[in-house]
Amino acid sequence: MMKYRWCIIALAIFLWVGCSGIQTSQDYDPKTDFQSIQTVAWATPTQPKTGDERIDNPFRDTRIRAAIRQQLEKKGLRFKPDQTPDVLVRYQYTIRQRIDSAGSGGSVGFGIGSYGSRGGIAIGTSTGNNLREIDEGTLVIDLVGAESDTLLWRGSGIQRFEAYDNPKKTTQVIDTLVESILNQFPPSN
Repeated sequence: MMKYRWCIIALAIFLWVGCSGIQTSQDYDPKTDFQSIQTVAWATPTQPKTGDERIDNPFRDTRIRAAIRQQLEKKGLRFKPDQTPDVLVRYQYTIRQRIDSAGSGGSVGFGIGSYGSRGGIAIGTSTGNNLREIDEGTLVIDLVGAESDTLLWRGSGIQRFEAYDNPKKTTQVIDTLVESILNQFPPSN
């Protein structure tokens, strides 16, 4: 019985991690010596305005910047806003709508009835797709050479966008997204 309990726990963890809902990717210049990067600064003081009030939210900008800074500092990089850094950090957050398919559904129905002196049995079936529109948020984080203005590394993460009433939950979701993206940095050659 104990052996099965561990299998169930392992399966639950596997499903939880596999269903985190964040898709990440990275691209980079393979000629870059990422080990030599020690200092960073922001490329712009805030994210450029997009016209979407969900994105142009100063609280969201502050949360994303804090998460990026925390993750890069964990990797040993230091923010140096008053000096020329090795790289500049910029990010872009976008929201787009897409159609999501929750798979196909089906149903079967049975009925018995009578009309006048006749009775009957009916069987009905239906199939179809469960389609819905969802908002998808994409966060792209770039590291750019400070002097060359050349893109050195780009990481991105995509997840379902949710608007939360609770600032703590919003911060937690952003922290998880940024951590997932920056787990890819520095790239292993």
